[in-house]
Amino acid sequence: MNKKTFHIILGIMTFLVLITGISLYALGNQINELKTDSNPLTESGYADSKTETQTIGKTDAVFKNVKGEKIVLKDIRNKVIFINMWATWCPPCKKEMPSLNNLYNKLKSNPNIVFIMMDVDGKLKQSTSYIKEKGFSLPNYIVEGNLPEEFSTNSIPTTIIIDKSGKMVTKHIGAVDFDHPEMLPFIQNLLK
Repeated sequence: MNKKTFHIILGIMTFLVLITGISLYALGNQINELKTDSNPLTESGYADSKTETQTIGKTDAVFKNVKGEKIVLKDIRNKVIFINMWATWCPPCKKEMPSLNNLYNKLKSNPNIVFIMMDVDGKLKQSTSYIKEKGFSLPNYIVEGNLPEEFSTNSIPTTIIIDKSGKMVTKHIGAVDFDHPEMLPFIQNLLK
């Protein structure tokens, strides 16, 4: 190896080490900024969670189920809204469904919470059949029209939780263990 080639390789390696160090530092700061004292999605190693402050109550997003029943977000007042974006082809979505179904079954009788499983593919009959085949009782919907910008995501599953005042308290990208011991108390606290 000649001297010129050696210096080129050394320069590239130095650049890569520098970029990696900067990226790791930035990621560490980002994770620390996302942690809150009361959100199990941020406390339990779910580093892709965000705590948001924008008000969602004015959005006119419409969700429709297989029976044609609709939920308009702006019409839901003083309720906790739990939205899970998923697809039948998504392995992490399938992995979290049993624990999500458990959480839903514990809370479904509470009139102050609305669960929306949103099939991102828009194949409502297929995804509803999948949920029934697996023995889940999760309420499945598709979105009509456009989602609000604050809901946008490039990855699924994504879970969004909106509190009773219409503020997004969590937007978590990635699978979640909804059986985590702090999850149910976190949701119940929002329902107070």
